[in-house]
Amino acid sequence: MAELLQDYERPAGRPTFITVLCILTFIGSGWGLIGGAIQYFSAEKQAQAMTFTKEKASTDIQKMDNKDEGSKMAEKMVNSMTSAFTVENLKKAGLAAILAAVFCLGGALMMWKLKKTGYYLYIVGTLVGIASPFIIYGSSNIMSIISSVLVGFIGVIFVILYGVNLKYMK
Repeated sequence: MAELLQDYERPAGRPTFITVLCILTFIGSGWGLIGGAIQYFSAEKQAQAMTFTKEKASTDIQKMDNKDEGSKMAEKMVNSMTSAFTVENLKKAGLAAILAAVFCLGGALMMWKLKKTGYYLYIVGTLVGIASPFIIYGSSNIMSIISSVLVGFIGVIFVILYGVNLKYMK
């Protein structure tokens, strides 16, 4: 009986867990492509909205009689966000989001076919998604930190989940 179990090989089909991960990646990468394209093509509008918001917030902060630490911090945050969110930076961020999504989508397509190379391509896409906000907006910008943490959290979870299933890939 033990000899029979040793000779048993798993059927050549794709495990359900890899299928689910790939489908979730297809959805997420598709969303990333669409979001990146929207960000790229609406960068001017977004920059104008950010400038308007900065002016409104600065006016509101200056109207306050007391300048406590909270209002100073709010003013710093608003100023750093508007200086980082220029049309050029928003377009770069849109292109970086598209690039990260293309790498992740390509990796998922390869893993769908059970090719191990797709795993490494997915890791590259995740790293692009984590690093690009820091490169574009700077490492001290609060928005680059927040977006990198979000992308990194989800990306690393998927890298681990795909990594657990590498044994099924060639």
